[in-house]
Amino acid sequence: MEFPKPNKNKLLIILPAISIFLITLIPTLNHSWPLSWDVIYHVLYAKVYTQDGFVLSNPLLNYPIGQKIGYPPLFHFLIAFLGTLFRVDYFSVARALQPFLAFFVILSVTYVAKKFYGTVAGLSAGFLMISSTIIYRIMLPVPENLALIFLPLAAYLYYASVKEKSIKYAFIAGILMLIIAGTHQAALLCLIITITAFTILEILVYRNIGILKNYGAFLISLLGIIALAAIAVSILKPALIQSIFSQGITSVLGFGTSLNYNQTLSFDKYIRNFGLLLTVFSLIGAFFAIKLRRRKDAYIFTWIIAMIILSKAYYFGVNVLSSRVLIYIVIPLSILGGFAVSHLYYKLKDYKRFSSGKFRSSFLICIFALSMLFGVLNVSDPSLGTYYATTIFGSVQIAPPSTSEVEVADWFKTNGDKNKSISISNLYTGVLIASVSGMPINYMFANINNTTSKSYFETNNIGYIVYDKRLTLPPDYNTLNRYQANSELYPLYYYNKILYQNVNKLKPSFTKVVYENKDFIVCEV
Repeated sequence: MEFPKPNKNKLLIILPAISIFLITLIPTLNHSWPLSWDVIYHVLYAKVYTQDGFVLSNPLLNYPIGQKIGYPPLFHFLIAFLGTLFRVDYFSVARALQPFLAFFVILSVTYVAKKFYGTVAGLSAGFLMISSTIIYRIMLPVPENLALIFLPLAAYLYYASVKEKSIKYAFIAGILMLIIAGTHQAALLCLIITITAFTILEILVYRNIGILKNYGAFLISLLGIIALAAIAVSILKPALIQSIFSQGITSVLGFGTSLNYNQTLSFDKYIRNFGLLLTVFSLIGAFFAIKLRRRKDAYIFTWIIAMIILSKAYYFGVNVLSSRVLIYIVIPLSILGGFAVSHLYYKLKDYKRFSSGKFRSSFLICIFALSMLFGVLNVSDPSLGTYYATTIFGSVQIAPPSTSEVEVADWFKTNGDKNKSISISNLYTGVLIASVSGMPINYMFANINNTTSKSYFETNNIGYIVYDKRLTLPPDYNTLNRYQANSELYPLYYYNKILYQNVNKLKPSFTKVVYENKDFIVCEV
């Protein structure tokens, strides 16, 4: 198998993508639910769009006010379209998307690495990315992974606009940015930072002021869409523009522009998430790239450094979830590692002992096989796809949904009065109930206690109270008081185990228990 004849090996470029597709089938078939908790949110959004059309607020959450939909809609449109087209449950659609999303992300990275460094580098980049521990992230059926398909292509096209001295490639990159903007905010931010870093590199290192034309061509499509949207909204919904100016985009549209907390990572955790093979070959690639000092090497370095700096933005007072940035570092790191493998592959020709085609092909096959092995081991972890909400009192599983959670959601689907809302001590389960049953969820459980008057429930149209028996205070809390404990997204409400066993002391007197299973008590007002 000789690689220097690329025309005979065009189909080889798809091998890493096929490999990740097959690897992703392992957790997909082993788990009956999609591999994340976030997907419950996204399925709910897809159902809301299907039922109510394009809206800015989700009426089923934070009833009766509604919760601002804080995500761009393209991924939700995709789920709704596929579910409606094939008449399949939206959770099944999300689960089926997992291997396809992983396939196209790896194919995109493989193709871009090939365009930078050749076929061997492309293949190697795809397989090295599969070997990274963080690879499970691209298997999740979430908007970010749809955006990640287009991000490497946009970055390469901007480089191509410089290499070919043609701003049309920068403009096409801007079109891809529009797709990313309609899919995931963080991916959009990472792409803009990367392209801006490329532009700064051209100005400072290569004294290429003309790059500003490329940068303008890249941004013009996004700026054009924003301008057209602003004009349309000012004509059709002028009050919305006024609200944005007075309250800000986050309060009106729900699109978050900042985080209120940090999630940091130590240096060793970066290495652990990158994985052994990717770390070793990216370091080798860095060594060769520094020696060669070509423009394309400088672009890959700049891409990596820009993302590393973003992951450490808390040093500059900017809150960031460092673990979420890792996949954006792994993409250019894999391309650099792929270059190292390719460089070594062709370098072996200079050594008689290792110059034979069979030996060099065996060298590649070993790397690819090891990458596959690491990939399989990573997804074979039984805890993959299991997520917890953690508070000072411990952790409770939120994904995949437990049997009890599915049972209570199905009970509401069959028996719940859709004209009434639910107040629940565990809002993570509340989102699942809303997704499955279409029941609205009231967020004001903090107001629920034994002394609350019935008029409060009637005024707020609360028809049900749901208690999660898993939220039990530790034994040393010998009290009948309720405790509120914050988790990453929602507060959870804990009670003494005695109250769950004596439900009449727990629930308001004007309610009755209408359903109970292993973990939940449902009281109807």
